[in-house]
Amino acid sequence: MNAGSRDFDSALSAVMGDLAREVDALHACLIDERMALDQANSDALQTITRSKGSLLDRIDRLDSERRQLGAAGNIDSANDPRWAPTFSRIGECRQINETNGRIVSQRIGHVRQALALISGDSTGGAAATYGPRGSTQVRLRSGILAQV
Repeated sequence: MNAGSRDFDSALSAVMGDLAREVDALHACLIDERMALDQANSDALQTITRSKGSLLDRIDRLDSERRQLGAAGNIDSANDPRWAPTFSRIGECRQINETNGRIVSQRIGHVRQALALISGDSTGGAAATYGPRGSTQVRLRSGILAQV
């Protein structure tokens, strides 16, 4: 291995190490997000969402750097064995994020159902009906609440 290749390999190794640390931090962040969701802690969720966004930005920049270094050094960094544990951890992150997303979607559905019931929608938000102009018909409040 010549000096130029060693330099690229050293730089690539450093970037991959940084990527591994950031992906581990993202994994921890997603676990924290799940705990905050379970506890319905909106303050923690706001903080975690900002952290998650920052981590994803850093991971994106580092991955771009990894690809550029690989291309410049004619190194196939995607198949580098040093990348395998990080790639596996990214898969774990994706699964946790999808689970968290399903929880959020379910909670949004519950809120929509509650709002539909409060607004007098007898279907509980389960089925929307459309008016003659093709738009949904929503009553702003129920008859019972309007009488109170």
